[in-house]
Amino acid sequence: MSPISVEVIAPVLTDLRHCAHCEVIFGQTEVGQQVHSKELDEYPQDLKEDFERLSAWLIELAHRYGNTVRIKLIDPQSFEGFLKSVRYWVRRYPAFVIAGRKEYVGWDKAALDRVLQAHISGESPTA
Repeated sequence: MSPISVEVIAPVLTDLRHCAHCEVIFGQTEVGQQVHSKELDEYPQDLKEDFERLSAWLIELAHRYGNTVRIKLIDPQSFEGFLKSVRYWVRRYPAFVIAGRKEYVGWDKAALDRVLQAHISGESPTA
């Protein structure tokens, strides 16, 4: 059985990187870490907390389901994320697109687990 695709559309914290040569130099002088930390610190606190919460949740899902799911995190501000948000009518985050269908939006772990279990067992999912 091939893994079930789980696309998670949610804001992703990013920082700007420099060219590869500059990053090597910055890495040796520890300047790069300061610059990248400063960029990440500029995000609102609630967005940082949501991202940390989502990251922990996705790691937990990856450990729990192993090779039965393939998780992909998509930033709605990216071109792909914008297109998927429009295609699946996503207005709140995180949104979980499972096997090509928007199946769940929100933070309820139990509800998402029910949807994933239904997909794994081959039943019709209802969140």
